[in-house]
Amino acid sequence: MPATSTRRDVARNHERLVSAAREVFARLGPDAPLEEIARAADVSRTTLHRHFTDRDALATAVLQENVADIEARAAALADSDDGAVELFHYMFDVQLRAPWLARVTARHDRTDLGELARRTTAAIEPLVARARARGIVHASVTTDDVLLSLPMAMAAHAADALAARPHRPRRIREILHRGLFTTDPSDRAMPAPPEEE
Repeated sequence: MPATSTRRDVARNHERLVSAAREVFARLGPDAPLEEIARAADVSRTTLHRHFTDRDALATAVLQENVADIEARAAALADSDDGAVELFHYMFDVQLRAPWLARVTARHDRTDLGELARRTTAAIEPLVARARARGIVHASVTTDDVLLSLPMAMAAHAADALAARPHRPRRIREILHRGLFTTDPSDRAMPAPPEEE
């Protein structure tokens, strides 16, 4: 088989595995069996292990894609006064659709996440600074505060689920928005959470 074709196969399998991991983790959580991910990607477990040493490596690959997406969105919003608001709500939606992300990033033994955290902070910081200068972000709010609000949202959402209360992501979103931003959250079209779609 020509080298070009082999490289294409390797890249295709890598993409399929990351996509399958995203889908399987969303259904079964970050401890999902690797066999399930290989099956969803339509590859053998041997092929999976050629690309990823373990489940954490797969989760990191998904997180790397998420961070690249955040960086691209932040760059597109660079000239927008309310770019920090837009990006916050986008990241809130991502977390809501994939609650497993909070569990993975909260693990204290994940030393490989430091660079991804730095990249995320670097992407968001200019948007927060611009919004603060325009009076859209409360003066005391930092980029770290914006990022801290996301696991807080997921903790509140998880507590609702454990207590068998109706899911209240819209209310959680509004409370966090008011704590971070000076704008009225009712001025925004709040997307319906996945459970309500």
